[in-house]
Amino acid sequence: GEGSIQMCIQELSTCTQYDVPFLIVNLNNGYLGMVKQWQDMQYEGRYSESVYQNSLPDFVKLAEAYGHVGIKVTDKASLREQMQTAIETSKTKLVFMDVYVDPDEHVYPMQIAPNGAMNDMLLSKTERT
Repeated sequence: GEGSIQMCIQELSTCTQYDVPFLIVNLNNGYLGMVKQWQDMQYEGRYSESVYQNSLPDFVKLAEAYGHVGIKVTDKASLREQMQTAIETSKTKLVFMDVYVDPDEHVYPMQIAPNGAMNDMLLSKTERT
């Protein structure tokens, strides 16, 4: 997601330097997704330091600034077509797809934190391993 990619976004420069073609798909929900999910599940949605909706860069412009192709996807209807374009283009160029997703959607399986074991996972909102 957008939180993780910002920890290594400078590597787009390395990709430019070595002309590395591949596809990056950024699932953008405007939050630090894993942290937000824990806060939803364990702290009744009291968000602390996980909301980034109003402070994110334009990832398409950022990718383009490094000389790459940027694609923004904001609706499901165009996702398939834009994904096909991105896959084809990524054969010769780096493509950065910024795909906006529902900020309330959770990802499973999810490790139980902060005191759960590595094999103690949530498989859904109600099902555990």
